[in-house]
Amino acid sequence: MSIGTILTIKKLKERIFGLFHAIIGWPQIDIEHAKALEAIKRFMFFGKLLLVYQPHPYADHPIPPTKWFTYMSVTIDLCTLTSVIRLICCFATDNLRTLAYMGDIFIGMRNAYALRLLAVCGITCLGGFRAVSCYLIRNGSLDWTKVIDKAMTNGWKPEVLNMKKAYCLKWRQTSVFIARQIVGTSLIVASIWITCFLYLMFSSTAFYLAIQNAFILSFFAFWQVITLIAIIWFVPQVIWISLLYVIIFFYAINKSNSIYSDIQAALKLKRMRSLALKKLCNQSILFLNEFDYINRLMRYISYFGYNLVSVAGQVAMLYSYLGLFGMRLADLGLGIIGFNTIFQIGLSSFLAAKSVSKIGLSYSHYHRIYQNNYNIEPRLKLKLLYNLDRLGSPFVGFWVGESFSNDNRAFIEYLFETCCNMMLISVTMSNFIWKN
Repeated sequence: MSIGTILTIKKLKERIFGLFHAIIGWPQIDIEHAKALEAIKRFMFFGKLLLVYQPHPYADHPIPPTKWFTYMSVTIDLCTLTSVIRLICCFATDNLRTLAYMGDIFIGMRNAYALRLLAVCGITCLGGFRAVSCYLIRNGSLDWTKVIDKAMTNGWKPEVLNMKKAYCLKWRQTSVFIARQIVGTSLIVASIWITCFLYLMFSSTAFYLAIQNAFILSFFAFWQVITLIAIIWFVPQVIWISLLYVIIFFYAINKSNSIYSDIQAALKLKRMRSLALKKLCNQSILFLNEFDYINRLMRYISYFGYNLVSVAGQVAMLYSYLGLFGMRLADLGLGIIGFNTIFQIGLSSFLAAKSVSKIGLSYSHYHRIYQNNYNIEPRLKLKLLYNLDRLGSPFVGFWVGESFSNDNRAFIEYLFETCCNMMLISVTMSNFIWKN
């Protein structure tokens, strides 16, 4: 082998390793602003591409979506709705020719009923989440992303984000890492869905009936294109919103840690100056106000995401366990989707709980600060008491709609319910799945 060939191979290896590290490598905490900005901008560009995100930095009201944005979004919703209605209509007949016209790829399989039910459930859950989240976003439920826009425009600085420099840099580091995952994660999950879909389509009886008749083939191809459009759009969108949630969770975690470090420093002082105590109180109140604002806008997207996507994950795991595809790769892929969905809900619950953990700890610290400074002026004393009252409130935290706080306890309850449901269904479902 010549020296030129060896050098070429080395350069190729370095480029591949560099690309691999750029996607999943943990960035340095002192990463350049330009590189961090590039990663976040690429992430936001994918949000615009997926018809989720329209930038409106520093705006208190959302920018109305463009006509192109609206038309494309409605088209995807119609594709999703059409796919669900078509699959439901397939339950009404057993005629092979009629089912071929309707593009049913499950005909001729002994588990056709179960697979059709799985498809209806998965498309309804993910497509419903896409539609609801887009509606809420258009009505201002992504206004909390202006924190990210502010950091991108003015830099991750203490005077911009109102937290210590070390925590600003930690949030930037984490945000860059998460933003880089959008391409790989979307491609992997969407590829699994599309692989399962194409495997079923080309191995189905309907496909062989369709290629024998041009008229049936045109109908069959039309329905499959509609379903494929729905899958390609709503799967990456759900992932994009999930990653955006994680970025904002880490923002709340780092900001609460920054304030908590100031409170710990204040505890070391037996007495505090009025100006320092006032600044500490104002900082805490501003953060709690911002926290409530973010929570108020996120809670209903969380509600639909937690319920709809979790149902899709549970059903995917169940059918993977029952091995309905008859293809190990497809069954394994479906199991990965289900496990990953439940893992993502667990991760969001963990981060939501972690974001308020320091807030809960700071209650006792504020109480001690109040005791150490009992003879301060009445107005400042009232502000401290107001802080104590808010910190002790059960509504401090990320909530899932009006139902429950998104914390580790809620996730454990969700896991127990999931296990009980899957054990019950796996015992009884086989009786009607393979019923002759």
